[in-house]
Amino acid sequence: MDWSLMGSIFWKFSLGVLLLALTALAGYLCAAVGSFRNSLNSIRNTLNSVENIVNQEIGELVTDVDKTVKAINAELPELLQNLNGLTASLQGISESEIQPTVHNIQEMSGALNQSIQQLEELVQKVSGFSGQTIEQATFFRNQIAVSLADIVSLWQGIKAGWDSFTATQPQAPEADTPIDDASNA
Repeated sequence: MDWSLMGSIFWKFSLGVLLLALTALAGYLCAAVGSFRNSLNSIRNTLNSVENIVNQEIGELVTDVDKTVKAINAELPELLQNLNGLTASLQGISESEIQPTVHNIQEMSGALNQSIQQLEELVQKVSGFSGQTIEQATFFRNQIAVSLADIVSLWQGIKAGWDSFTATQPQAPEADTPIDDASNA
């Protein structure tokens, strides 16, 4: 057997297997790229659909906002005029009714505070007078109690002296007294 022939067959066979493997790899890569391309086309179609839907919705929303802004702009001068009229009315009410009322309340508060001060002064005077009256009444009560005690003591002394005096005096017969004879007649 010839080694060169075997080497040549081995070499050709290995080269053929390698070419078949490369062909299979190229086919796989083509299939993967095709699948990736189909996925990208699907994503592009989805994004186009989303874009169309968003454009339609945003278009309607922008149209609605535009109509609302136009309506507000049409009614805004009247609204501002009403607001200015309301502000003027409130200013007039404030000047004609609220401020005089507040002034009257302030005057009444001042008069009430002054009356309260006078009442406090009166209460203090009455309290002082009451305290002095109680002190004077206590003083006079004590003086009267001492005087009454003195009077009672004096009376007891007089009574004791009288009782002692009458006990030491001889009793006179009743028939001898002229007062008794006059009363019998």
